[in-house]
Amino acid sequence: MKHISYSFSDSDIEVILFTLTVFPSLELEETEAQAAINLQCCRSAGEKLIKRRTDIAPNEFRVIYASLHAAQLINQGELETDTETKKKCTGYLFTINKLVSIFDKQMS
Repeated sequence: MKHISYSFSDSDIEVILFTLTVFPSLELEETEAQAAINLQCCRSAGEKLIKRRTDIAPNEFRVIYASLHAAQLINQGELETDTETKKKCTGYLFTINKLVSIFDKQMS
């Protein structure tokens, strides 16, 4: 994994924090243990982003990327969720797509 060379705007952080709160509710994990790990990583990544800390651990990076990708799938109609979450994801459509693209480049 490469170092992120992108400076997140306040709106980027707002969107990431939103997707980090939605991700655990989607219950995509296969085991309770993985769900617990993901929930903790969502919380710790969110705290770091709020404080503008740059020491994002690999698992935190993973859940940020996974949460953004899940929101993108919700927008594409490939992942089901409640109406309110879908509406919020739609409102963040362009930022979600931009951030997924940025994270995709970091993963390659």
